[in-house]
Amino acid sequence: MKAQGFWGKVVLMVLCCTLLVFFLASGVNAAREIKVATVALPETTIYQSLVKWQSVIAERSGGELKVKILGRGVMGGDREMIEACRLGTLDTAIVSGSVISNIVPQYIMISLPYLFNNHEEANAFLDGPIGQKLFKMLESKGLVGLGWATWSFRGVWNNVRPIYGPEDMKGLKLRCLETPLDMSITRHMGAIPTPMAWSEALLGLRQGTVDGITTTYGLGYHLKLYEIAKYATRTKHYYESAPLIMSKKLFDKLTPEQQKMVKETAAEALLWARKQQADFDDKAQPLLEEKGVKVNSLSPEAFAEFRKLTKPVYQEFRFKVGPEFMDEALDFVESLR
Repeated sequence: MKAQGFWGKVVLMVLCCTLLVFFLASGVNAAREIKVATVALPETTIYQSLVKWQSVIAERSGGELKVKILGRGVMGGDREMIEACRLGTLDTAIVSGSVISNIVPQYIMISLPYLFNNHEEANAFLDGPIGQKLFKMLESKGLVGLGWATWSFRGVWNNVRPIYGPEDMKGLKLRCLETPLDMSITRHMGAIPTPMAWSEALLGLRQGTVDGITTTYGLGYHLKLYEIAKYATRTKHYYESAPLIMSKKLFDKLTPEQQKMVKETAAEALLWARKQQADFDDKAQPLLEEKGVKVNSLSPEAFAEFRKLTKPVYQEFRFKVGPEFMDEALDFVESLR
């Protein structure tokens, strides 16, 4: 009986050890889920960049890392998502660079008027040393930059007239972001800046509270602005970046190999999305014209004239951005031409 009791205990111990090893192995091999939030609609390239990242990181990690997308603003607006990432209550989010500038003023640089001529210059800026320096600045704020997406270049949608030059902006009440930068750009372009929350903007345009709003061709198409705006002009007056940020609290918990994979796959997916956005910008004009919108782009002369008129904005925000950083960024852009 004693022998049976002894061997029973041995079997029980072996079984317990086997189960322990099994559960430990399961814990090691369990996929880590990364939740990423965005306000973007599924049909936008911003959202599609996250679908791309979801696919790439799952494949490269062998299922060790998985991305779950929380779209349509379910985690709040950009400000709420940034704060949640800083606190560690949200893993990652794609937010507008202009909103990030509230905690890192140097991000204003990207949205200064007529900084870039085209997508190629913007990509070189974001993927080069200046973009990396901007990401480094996030770390002291509890964030890690993973990659750059874009909402693209802003244009003017309105119900009064097409914009061929600065004279056409005079007297137009344009909805702008509730930020000093956007109001200053709108004013120097010649229009009347009318700060208004986005939740009120479309109704304001429909009811005539404002004559127009500024957004991109692509987003305007997805939002069906062709139903409420007669004219769309590709003024390209500033570029709206959309960095993918991660909570530093989460990032620091990843292994060095996982950190490298997260950054590389995110950068790859978001660069793909930026190229898709550039392609869509070029294809959007005929799509909008089919919907009855009168679409036009600025002539090189008008583009140069708007650039000259908005030059004082750089001086206005020079000390907020930092003179040294602004000069470095401007020198880099100039080196691309």
